[in-house]
Amino acid sequence: MFIRAYMRASTDEQDANRARMELLNFTQQKGVRIASYYVENQSGAKIDRPELVRLIEDSHPGDVLLIEKVDRLSRLPYEQWKVLKGQLIDAGIHIVVIDQPMTHGVLTDSEESTMIARVLTEFMVDLAAAMARDDYETRRKRQAQGIANAKTLGKYQGRKPDHDLRQNICLLINEGKSWSQVQRLLKCSRSTISKAVKPSTP
Repeated sequence: MFIRAYMRASTDEQDANRARMELLNFTQQKGVRIASYYVENQSGAKIDRPELVRLIEDSHPGDVLLIEKVDRLSRLPYEQWKVLKGQLIDAGIHIVVIDQPMTHGVLTDSEESTMIARVLTEFMVDLAAAMARDDYETRRKRQAQGIANAKTLGKYQGRKPDHDLRQNICLLINEGKSWSQVQRLLKCSRSTISKAVKPSTP
């Protein structure tokens, strides 16, 4: 059994690696080790996520997909969640969620507890995935309402880029740092670096 940790953030400006220490602490407490990490900046409302696809392709039956919260795996509509869950089931992957203790049983050696964990995991993850999607839709609705109100009042200016981050990126690039070094130092994505170093058009 290999444990594969999946970390996701929704935007380039967020740090998907933020959960790494919590995942590591969890596995240390359970006396197991993480075999590999899969990190990406993609919306959980999108089913097409390259690193998640790679994780599924790398996995063998009995391997564990470890996540911090269910919403890191899915904010998908129900029909798309069924597709993703089907892919995980077909690959024989067990889901372990740190904040869902009922899913932890698969980390034991007992065959009986593993079977119970599978049933509990499917129920708990289905429920949590539905709640994550509902939370996503609620926040999107409120965001849209806020933008509409701001437009009505003539105050909406759109989403502003992180100028400080982009300035720091440019400084490091000008110092001769590589893109990989900038990523590690500033905890940002390559697409953010590209936007920062791209010449502005008049």
